[in-house]
Amino acid sequence: MRTVIALFIFFEFVSGRAIAQTYPANNLSGKDSIEILNQLKNMLDSSDNASSNLYVNLGIGNRLYSIKNNALNAYQSSGKVIYSPSVGYTHKSGLGLTAGANLLNEGSGVAVSQYSVSPSFGLVGDENIAFDILYTHYFVKNKFSPYSSPIQNDFYTSFSYLKNWLQPGVAVGFSNGVYKNARHKDTVIAGIKRSFYDSVTYKLNAFSLMFTVGHQFLWYEVFDQSDGLSLTPTLMVNMGSGKTAISHNTNAINLFRILNRRGKIDKLLESDFAVQSIGLNIDMRYMIGKFYLQPQLYFDYYIPALDPVSKRFSKLFTFNIGYTF
Repeated sequence: MRTVIALFIFFEFVSGRAIAQTYPANNLSGKDSIEILNQLKNMLDSSDNASSNLYVNLGIGNRLYSIKNNALNAYQSSGKVIYSPSVGYTHKSGLGLTAGANLLNEGSGVAVSQYSVSPSFGLVGDENIAFDILYTHYFVKNKFSPYSSPIQNDFYTSFSYLKNWLQPGVAVGFSNGVYKNARHKDTVIAGIKRSFYDSVTYKLNAFSLMFTVGHQFLWYEVFDQSDGLSLTPTLMVNMGSGKTAISHNTNAINLFRILNRRGKIDKLLESDFAVQSIGLNIDMRYMIGKFYLQPQLYFDYYIPALDPVSKRFSKLFTFNIGYTF
């Protein structure tokens, strides 16, 4: 009987390793939505002076959480429809602030799963280089939910050289956060009903480095004198490393100690710095007056070994509708 219990506990603890595997936060480089909308707005404006802008946006897609973190999103994307309302403000100096929320149906109706706040700075008025720095904090309502961000703090900066037709870029990011997983098992041992539980806490730290190359196509007066269109395909190589500390809270204390002494319980998972994935981002924005549409499609191929192998390839889509004041 002890063997049966040990095998049960072993299965419960080992089965959590797939979730604990470290996936560094690889961030999408290049211009963000507000920056490109500013370009379109300035292109349609007869004035050459930089202006401050307020944006109201609604995104619909399968991107679970991150604004920049497409590689991590790609691995943990879902078939669920995610609604992402947000509001952003950019000052003519380049300072900005964006606040948003994610809404989805986890089985009990559509509700907010998390909020985010992102202060930022973007270089304004330079035709040769683009520079952005961004911090995002995620307020997660339920850290046990698979539809919440495992990252609560995300630091990101990017640099692109715009003078060439093919525009190279580099982005660096650091992310940390906590997410959790709980497992329960009811069984009968020697005629006695027993209930076992294991609550696992994962503390994640990840570093990312990404190289990009792309080109931004800009047109104005496409259908009307007050409209403009931007199309930006970007190829990227995502690199990174990560570390995840794991702790357990279980009522099967004795068996946990036995498995721990035998080295069957992971306490720390580390991934060395290496190429993580190759991605292609296709971003289009159409603006007419103060109204804009923004479809985005991202393809990601994860390079390290995965089980099942089919998880190597994933895609994200988002469709944004917004208005600028």
